[in-house]
Amino acid sequence: MARLARAAPLGIGVIGCGTIANSAHLPAIRRLSDRLRLVAVADVREELAARAAREFGAEAYYTDYRELLARRDVAIVDVCTPEFLHGEQVPAAAAAGKHILCEKPMADSLAAADAMLDAARRAKVKFMVGHSRRFTPRYQQVRAAIDRGEVGAVRLVRENERRPRAMYSSLELPAGYWAPAGKPWINAAGYTLGAALTNAVHETDLLRWFAGDEAESVYAESRITDPDGEVPDFITMTVRFRNGALGATEVVNRLPFGYPYYHQLEVFGTAGLIRATDPSMVTLTDYRADAGLRQPLNFATLLHVEEAYVAELRGLAEAVIDDTPVPLPPEEARAALAISLAAVRSSGEGRVVRLDED
Repeated sequence: MARLARAAPLGIGVIGCGTIANSAHLPAIRRLSDRLRLVAVADVREELAARAAREFGAEAYYTDYRELLARRDVAIVDVCTPEFLHGEQVPAAAAAGKHILCEKPMADSLAAADAMLDAARRAKVKFMVGHSRRFTPRYQQVRAAIDRGEVGAVRLVRENERRPRAMYSSLELPAGYWAPAGKPWINAAGYTLGAALTNAVHETDLLRWFAGDEAESVYAESRITDPDGEVPDFITMTVRFRNGALGATEVVNRLPFGYPYYHQLEVFGTAGLIRATDPSMVTLTDYRADAGLRQPLNFATLLHVEEAYVAELRGLAEAVIDDTPVPLPPEEARAALAISLAAVRSSGEGRVVRLDED
């Protein structure tokens, strides 16, 4: 593939103009104007597509993503839709010759994930899944410390994630979750498997990354705590890795309105311990009657890190420009997905699930 001149920003199109696009991807693209030029956006909700185009300076907007893919001036497609659509949209983007960043989780099944990988290989396009925490500075520092041997052999990795019901309300975003039949897709059984994929796939990726080996087995328990929910919004799991390390995680999405956005990471090794938590790093907190507890600097600079989305988009753009491998191979995302899907199966069947069962 020919090397592209750095002087010309690559045209990029965004499919999906909901919460994650407005809070992370579109702001990151705007900051990367030296490498990326927002050409077009697409969303089935025309008013949101029009608003995103207007606010972020896209040349065009569409309600059918295929019209975006047909544009010759789009070199990269950023897929920001729910996971059940990735298996259709990523292969379509690859067939159109577009390089692809796809939001996590990669897909809702391993069969769909494998079809996506195959489509990208056949089309010879760059393909990366947006596991943003791989690009978060504090997690990169933890991985570097492990690589330097500072904790010795890793024996236990724990990553807990706790979210309030109104996590995004304080950001006052113009778009929320797409709501077919009046219910947000993130709560609907026909569109998602629940917390194991929508956010715990972050944790399964981190557990595997820090443990340094492939998962062997998973045991999980999950619950539906939302009275209107159809899929689990709470999950806890234990993962055993081939090298003997254990991973443990707890993810809950339904904490009270004023609860802070909270993460805690601990890596225990034979020679040391690394710990990182959100609350100890908070520098500003305020309370509002209409938005509950807000930690604006925490949200922007710690976990939901804008810098991480800038870094992952920059990494893909430079891989396209320089014709080099993407900084995070999509096979890594498939491995995290496999653990999350095993957790879904484990919690549903009430037993330990081995990763090699299928």
